[in-house]
Amino acid sequence: MSRAARRLWLVSNGHAEDALALALWSRAAARLPAWRATALPLVGDGRAYAAAPGAPVEIVGPRRNLPAGGLTMHHPVLLWRDLRAGVLAQTGSQLRALRAGEADAVLIVGDVFAQAMAAALGAPRRFVLQPLVSVRMADGGGRVAWNRAFMERIRAPERLLLRRAEIVYTRDEPTAAWLRRRGVRATFLGNPIMDGLQGRRLDPWPDLPTLALLPGSRAYAIEAVGVMLEALEVLADHGRVLAAAVAWTQGSLPPPAAGWRVERAPSAVGPVWRRAGVRVAWVSGRFRDVLATADAVLGATGTAQEQAVGLGLPVVAFALWPAPGPAFLANQARLLGPSLEVVTRTPAAIASAVARALDDPERRATARRDGPARLGGAGGTDAIADDLVARLAGSPAA
Repeated sequence: MSRAARRLWLVSNGHAEDALALALWSRAAARLPAWRATALPLVGDGRAYAAAPGAPVEIVGPRRNLPAGGLTMHHPVLLWRDLRAGVLAQTGSQLRALRAGEADAVLIVGDVFAQAMAAALGAPRRFVLQPLVSVRMADGGGRVAWNRAFMERIRAPERLLLRRAEIVYTRDEPTAAWLRRRGVRATFLGNPIMDGLQGRRLDPWPDLPTLALLPGSRAYAIEAVGVMLEALEVLADHGRVLAAAVAWTQGSLPPPAAGWRVERAPSAVGPVWRRAGVRVAWVSGRFRDVLATADAVLGATGTAQEQAVGLGLPVVAFALWPAPGPAFLANQARLLGPSLEVVTRTPAAIASAVARALDDPERRATARRDGPARLGGAGGTDAIADDLVARLAGSPAA
């Protein structure tokens, strides 16, 4: 390969990880004119890379959405669905693409699977962003189920892979310090998931307490939002007055359940449903604005709940089958601390928890204080990109 066109590979293991890798390259590309980027998304169709503005990325390898949507190991049922859909054949094709690739460096964004896959590339320089696992997840965690062994701990095999990296960027300083004590060149420069969250308040009903509903971007969002609406029905039938904004990603809306009627929507939001004193606005493509409007959050997601906590919001969450399941939420609760309350999947339990999140000043004050401290503020993407630029534009390897 010509030295005039050095090649950086981006290997990422999930939809959010694709977006993080692209954000880093977008900030670095103009300062690295001798470098070109090649991306291999290990999960899904890689649409984040395909939509890259201003910093072109060549996308390689097979790309296909599988039934589990990247949650393959979260439940045996999801593993079985992906096995039937051909996940092993797809992984084999991805390995062949990596073995055939030529790279001067690789940026890996993801967990131990992404790190192990990227080892097949043989790039002389490795950089890792591990945005998923924190040592905080181990606090009081006890034993871990076999399928979650690498989701909640940075185990010895992963540490061996991380020791090969020129630098490892972690999601918090305690994790970086823990890795450094174990021979990994690790640093914390900020948590990139907290970047780009500055939204504008929607305020269609500025005098009402407002709840953000985060049913997620995967297929289970239909089921999740149905559970959320049942909880809001309990609140409405008990005379509660509030507004809710759904961060909706699934295209067409489900039909209104009995007891809900469609209202004329304020210009700031999408369609609005009403039941007694509870109004629900369906908002598409404005996730940041939904969070900026919220006093509390009801969620069934992963990263979005972490972002809400990082903004100082109290979050209520419940499990779905087969994912996100109880083990996932228990792990997330260890990570996010008192800002997250996990409740059973019953309308009454969810409604009670939502009322506490909206009404309890101590709970809200704790979330405002503890959440941002755990997640960190904005600026991590720029800081990591700056460090990457300095390393790639400087000497070949440290």
